[in-house]
Amino acid sequence: MMKNLVRLTHFEVFLLTAVFIFVLFGLYFSHTNREFFEMVYTLEDGLVEWITVGLLGFGACFSWWRAMVLRTLRPRLFILCAIGLGFVFLFGLGEEISWGQRIFGWKSPEFFYLYNSQGETNLHNLVFGDFKVNKTIFGLFLGIFVALYVAILPFLYRGSSKARKLVNRLALPLPRLIHLFFYLLLFAIVSQMPSGKKGEILEFGGCALFLLIVLNPVNQHVFDKNDRFDPDKFDPARF
Repeated sequence: MMKNLVRLTHFEVFLLTAVFIFVLFGLYFSHTNREFFEMVYTLEDGLVEWITVGLLGFGACFSWWRAMVLRTLRPRLFILCAIGLGFVFLFGLGEEISWGQRIFGWKSPEFFYLYNSQGETNLHNLVFGDFKVNKTIFGLFLGIFVALYVAILPFLYRGSSKARKLVNRLALPLPRLIHLFFYLLLFAIVSQMPSGKKGEILEFGGCALFLLIVLNPVNQHVFDKNDRFDPDKFDPARF
């Protein structure tokens, strides 16, 4: 783990430090000033939300830039998946700002007035009877996916040539052990926040860590334009 810490870039150190300062301030305010934590710190269109939007926007632009740089050097499937990752970031950004509704002030279509718990144009607040999209899809299922992606897939990648080739051909940036450590630390801190708004902090920290994975994954070599594309290549030192 110490070797992984040493291998962090200056940007990674800066972003991790900034993220966990915000997270720890959130922990402090959630215990000492709940009203400030819920009405200011995690307010919709507040500081934490707009930083999250900025991180997602940067992730989208970086993914598309990476695809453009590698467009003649990697298989078509690889490039399409790299472009697709940019749209994953864009989707997260769009959901975060209700696709610009609060910025531009336009009204929601009738469907969202009927089925969105906040009357906004986004998917994560949809409610159909007792079924809450945010709780089931963006909570339970996404949580399971993140756990598999961060804690299970890297070990499959290390131990299985088939998993390694599939991950690399799909241009999927893979977490390093240091990323797993910081995800666990994030979950541990957020779990100590006695507020229903703690999900905003988890969302912010999770987006920042995912961006770090994209920028500097285990399989960085497949995104290096100067490296020959070898889907079975693996450098244990990066793990």
